[in-house]
Amino acid sequence: MTQVQQNTRIDYPNMLLIAGNGRNVGKTFFACQVIESLSIHTSVTGVKVTSHIHDHKSEDVLVADDNYLILQEKQITGKDSSLMLQSGAEKVFFVMAAPKYLPKAFEQLTAYLPETPIVCESGGLHEIINPGLFFFIQKKGTLIRKPEHLIHNPVMVYNDGKNLTFDCARIQLNNNKFSLDS
Repeated sequence: MTQVQQNTRIDYPNMLLIAGNGRNVGKTFFACQVIESLSIHTSVTGVKVTSHIHDHKSEDVLVADDNYLILQEKQITGKDSSLMLQSGAEKVFFVMAAPKYLPKAFEQLTAYLPETPIVCESGGLHEIINPGLFFFIQKKGTLIRKPEHLIHNPVMVYNDGKNLTFDCARIQLNNNKFSLDS
């Protein structure tokens, strides 16, 4: 894939990026809906990025560094990365890196990423890449706690506690590049 730098961010037109206004706002739920919708017609890769190091099985580790870990999710559990796998992703990668190490971890991850569609849940990756589509999930009626995400003009998706205000059928893929229908 050709990656062109613009404003020090890398273009990833085949990546749909999901961030949110905090924990438990529906990011993983939305990612799984998107993966389920897309995987009917094409191979999809899931990526979950967190700034916290979690317990993991050593056989799942692809890259280990003192400052970050990259795993390939293979287990059926209740973890967010496993839910992506269960929703139809062909492969799922789980990246654990503090924000200052995320650029290096992402550079290492790119060796494993396909040119096919990628659905990624990450709060910090928007500072490194220009995704094909960028979504920001927020619970209705809450204040924006992460305004730095809004600089990149994400598609706002609101969670009312039962439903998300976005129809995944609006997501279009053309030559592995994401866009929205009108």
